[in-house]
Amino acid sequence: MKAFFASILPVLPLATAMAINADYGPRMLKRANGIVEYARAPLLSTPCETEFHPDQMDIAWVELIAGNAILRVNVTSGEKKKFPLKNPVGLPSGMEFMPDGYLWFSEVAGNGMVRLDPKDGSMTEYPFPWTNIAAVDNLPVGIRVTIDVSGNRDRGAWFTAAGLNAIGRIDIDTFEFSLYPLPNPLSVPLIIQPGPGSTMVFSEIVGNRVGTIDVHTKEIKEYEIPTPLSLVQGVATDDDGLIWWTGTLGGNFGTIDVKTGKVTEIFINDIRAAGNATVVGNPLSIGSSAALSLPGPVRVGTDGKVYFVEGNLVFLGNRVGQYDPKTKKLVEYLTPTSLSGPCDLNNQHGDAIFFAEFTGNGLGRLQY
Repeated sequence: MKAFFASILPVLPLATAMAINADYGPRMLKRANGIVEYARAPLLSTPCETEFHPDQMDIAWVELIAGNAILRVNVTSGEKKKFPLKNPVGLPSGMEFMPDGYLWFSEVAGNGMVRLDPKDGSMTEYPFPWTNIAAVDNLPVGIRVTIDVSGNRDRGAWFTAAGLNAIGRIDIDTFEFSLYPLPNPLSVPLIIQPGPGSTMVFSEIVGNRVGTIDVHTKEIKEYEIPTPLSLVQGVATDDDGLIWWTGTLGGNFGTIDVKTGKVTEIFINDIRAAGNATVVGNPLSIGSSAALSLPGPVRVGTDGKVYFVEGNLVFLGNRVGQYDPKTKKLVEYLTPTSLSGPCDLNNQHGDAIFFAEFTGNGLGRLQY
């Protein structure tokens, strides 16, 4: 993780210079044909994932990775409040509201899971019981490296334990941990989301596969991505049970039918070359997405279209893609802020995709 954040720090000042980092007041609206940046996160805090409590859809909870905090934002008024983690070097990662009503998230370097009460922002920590390469357990900083958390398939918060090459689970009632090692070494699970039926689906960024784990039987199945070294990152499941995935290095995305095992693959450059892609937004917005699409986290909207970020994290992208499986057309929406690095996506609202900008510090919404 030290190497990861060492790679982030040099680009943050550049991205910051290109972004507008002033707070635009309680009702900041910076528009660009479909995308609204409704608020701004603290400078250099690297906001990523956004989640909403099902009973409070006007309140966005945003993880601030470098800021080591969770930010609560009223998307209507713009009112914000920051809740720092107890662990000063925990680094919050993927998060999800679970059936118990709490926001659960992992700590990239903190060796534990955290439960946040949305009523007051208070946090309860649950340290991992495992030791990896280190001989000493219960370290404040470690190498288990959890990246993403999801659930709502059972009474568990499921997470990717990249440092352990496994899928983990904490029971949200008993707080007992379970660990399920992946069949292949050095797979490095990254993103996890609800999958088809009773499964969770996850990406293997180094293994070049997409996997599923049944929450009842714990059976793991894996699906190879055709293009080697695609760096599989995003995964999502549509209403028909079809898995959508993205390959960041491959510039590709596609589907997996778990009933037949069929894997399809689509290249963004091919869509562009065929004249089936349209770019929408302020042409003054710049970023890496025009030259390198670098698709990342993906979600399926209620409109049936597939949304993915282009150039998330330190890749300095500035687009959110919208792919229509019926027409095979791609619309690429420019973020108002250049070099924004749009991070994870949220599709809980029925008419919009919410996201945060890792290097641009903006909190955005794409209305559809």
